[in-house]
Amino acid sequence: MADYEIDVNVVEEVDDLNQYIVDEGGEENQVEAENEETQISENEEIVILEPTKKLIMSDVWEQYLRTAEIRKEDMNRLVMNFLVVEGYLEAVEKFQKESGTKPEVGFASISDRLAVIEAIESGNLDDAVEKLNATNPEILKTNFFLNQQRFIERIRMGMTDEEALEFAQKELKPLVEQNLAFLEEMAKTMDILRCKDLPNIPEVVGELLANSRWFKTAAEVNAAILTSQTGLKCPKLLHLLKMLIWTQNQLDEKVEYPRMSVLPTGQLTVINPPWPSE
Repeated sequence: MADYEIDVNVVEEVDDLNQYIVDEGGEENQVEAENEETQISENEEIVILEPTKKLIMSDVWEQYLRTAEIRKEDMNRLVMNFLVVEGYLEAVEKFQKESGTKPEVGFASISDRLAVIEAIESGNLDDAVEKLNATNPEILKTNFFLNQQRFIERIRMGMTDEEALEFAQKELKPLVEQNLAFLEEMAKTMDILRCKDLPNIPEVVGELLANSRWFKTAAEVNAAILTSQTGLKCPKLLHLLKMLIWTQNQLDEKVEYPRMSVLPTGQLTVINPPWPSE
């Protein structure tokens, strides 16, 4: 009888132990299952959050390009605008005869602009000012860089400090008051008076007195004349290229497509199907 009771007790203890193991194992399995579900859920969220790019094959892209309507007249106007802005007067004349495309400005206006720029680049500022007064006097009154160069040349030719200050007060100060972006340039320009007799001129002042400054002034005046004549200071083709680059950068975020990788030649990257062709 005692043996039977012992056996019963043992069985009960074993059952309790088994139940404990089952319970503990169940809890561990439940925790593992919850972790797996959490991991799956996290992975699913990652997949959802990852942007998927649309894929456009080269042959489809070429079909899109073929459907674009580009008129020859528009292309001719782009070419003519480029020739006018860059000052290729002889090419403008020939292209007009060959294509029948009229330039945005007359030949005389192009020639006058080139004469002004050439005079500035060669250091003949008085001649440039005279030509501007005859063709576009408003630029002489409103262009800071041209008047800055006039100020520098007067100092170079021996203008007294009093005369220089009077010129700056009359010609430069009003332009700075209209556009405070020129304030720093104005300060550097006035430093020429302070440093002109020093044995070692500071680099900033030396840059204003360098011959290369003529070309910067000529470029600024050229842009001002072009803006007054055509509304743009650079060729329209350059604006289109900038627009193309910006558009491709936007597309790169959402689409895999044959982008134009070599702008001078118009070469496109090749996008083939991800599966082998039959």
